[in-house]
Amino acid sequence: MTKSFSKSNLMTGIAFAALFGVVIVTLRLATGGYGGPSSIPECNSNTTRDMLQDAFKDSPQATLGLKLLKIGDIGVVGKDLLDENEKVRHRVCVADIFTNRGRKPVFFNMSWADAQKSQVYLEAPMLPF
Repeated sequence: MTKSFSKSNLMTGIAFAALFGVVIVTLRLATGGYGGPSSIPECNSNTTRDMLQDAFKDSPQATLGLKLLKIGDIGVVGKDLLDENEKVRHRVCVADIFTNRGRKPVFFNMSWADAQKSQVYLEAPMLPF
């Protein structure tokens, strides 16, 4: 016996998954212009804030009504992972996020998107809203 799903059940399942732990995959790739960025940006930099804001705009939760009101303080979590040249290759941050659904800490990480280190990839594995 095969089970069938109605379109409304499928949409409800998708909405539930989006609200409770969907991974935000490609949020924004930051490029520093002609040669790309020279390093992973600091957690509290304007570039990072712009990337995080874009992450919210492009998230599945935004299509379900989540609105970013403000990005508060942003700090580093733990120690940066360094490459063989002692340059940052991976940084974890936490931001104090204000939305129409409340205020929560949002953890995210930044790393190089390519071997040439020309683009920075920001990922927020889970939005707690």
